Amino acid sequence: MNIPIYDALRKYCQEKNALLHMPGHKGGLGFTLAEFQAIGALDFTEVPGLDDLHDPRGVLLEAQQLAAEAWGAEKSLFLVNGATSGIHSLLLAMGEGVRVILPRNAHRSFLGGLILSGGRPEFVECEIDPELGAALSVRPEKYRDKLESCSDIKGGFLVSPTYYGTVNEIKSITRMLGERGIPLMVDEAHGAHLAFHPDYPDSALREGAQAVVHGLHKTMPVLTQAGILHLAADFPWSARVQASHDLLTSTSPSYPLMASIDIGRAMMQEHGREMLEQAKARAERCRREINRIPGFNSRSHEFLEIDGVAGHDPLKVVVEITDLELDGYQLSHHLRMGYGIQVELAGENHILALFSPVNSEEDWDTLIFALQEISRQSAHHPRKRNIGPGLPAIPPLAITPRESFLSPHKTVMIKESKGMISAEMVAAYPPGIPCLIPGEIITAEVVDYLIYLKLRGIPVHGLRDRSLQRIQVVNI
Repeated sequence: MNIPIYDALRKYCQEKNALLHMPGHKGGLGFTLAEFQAIGALDFTEVPGLDDLHDPRGVLLEAQQLAAEAWGAEKSLFLVNGATSGIHSLLLAMGEGVRVILPRNAHRSFLGGLILSGGRPEFVECEIDPELGAALSVRPEKYRDKLESCSDIKGGFLVSPTYYGTVNEIKSITRMLGERGIPLMVDEAHGAHLAFHPDYPDSALREGAQAVVHGLHKTMPVLTQAGILHLAADFPWSARVQASHDLLTSTSPSYPLMASIDIGRAMMQEHGREMLEQAKARAERCRREINRIPGFNSRSHEFLEIDGVAGHDPLKVVVEITDLELDGYQLSHHLRMGYGIQVELAGENHILALFSPVNSEEDWDTLIFALQEISRQSAHHPRKRNIGPGLPAIPPLAITPRESFLSPHKTVMIKESKGMISAEMVAAYPPGIPCLIPGEIITAEVVDYLIYLKLRGIPVHGLRDRSLQRIQVVNI
């Protein structure tokens, strides 16, 4: 395999130099645990021969060029703080006060990027699956409507694939924005592997997106926190994105992380198609078996019936509970404690199992067997799903998230917060879609929704007050 970073690290290690430079563990010798000694043996810094991520001219430049070729980009930048730093770099490059279209299911890293940049979000609503209670797509018409109502949009973002593996109609949205000279940037954190097999949904770059962020560790054999930012040849702000990346990236980037990006890329180029083909066949068999188990259901191509969904990643296995007495949280607990299976997430009536190309056949079989056993041991009766009031309408934005972040705050009771400007993000999990972000006006509908979440005991992220009684607002 052509893996220049790893090869350079091994070469330097074999020189057996006296390590009179950082880091302080001195090639792992400072660790007493064998596992950390092994990691430390390849954890070096920017010595001659190992290049510099902030001015790459050697192995890091070569590795990034190899990544660009592998994914079909003009330029690729390594991320050592996950996909988050890629999102931040793109938003920061756009500048203060710039209007940008965002899907409401955008990852929390977008909020951080808006606070850093001073950008002004123009949110579009998502299509919510009624059974999962999860955001699975954004219809292209939502982008068209936003473009018609806002004349000064400068950029558009999309999340695809979603956490549940659904892929959006990227080509349609790219074309729509492109007609107005607006670039589409895609948070493809969960889709780095798509480019390596023709029968998986097309990658965002292939569909015409001009900037794409990958959280490589989510679906590929790469260390956690490793990501990559791809830029197409026609992306208008490449120089500013490079400057933003340099500003936000540590001056001491982890070489094990960067080497793992290089190794993961090489592995997928050489063996990815074969591995993904095998994983796809196992996924199809797994779903067939799950759909034979009383009380469970697993969708795949059925997701395409939802407006705005153009494809589905077969490695995201959603197991829905149809007529068992237990809920998704209890099912997740049973799988962990009784069968040694840890799933990615649980919801009221489902779990999500996230497989990758390197999962063994035994992993797939273990899930099937566990669900069969749990079905046999559980009482069966029709489930009554508590739909609740649903997400409130997106509140009006009074000030930007950055302005809210920098303003003085005060704490008030939620039931008394109507009409005030929020200083916090609030999102119920699932579906993980914010009902409120900093800078938005707290509407009566939002207040009622938050009271409902508290009464139902639904997990909420973002609020400092975990009892869901108080909220931080802008003190004006």
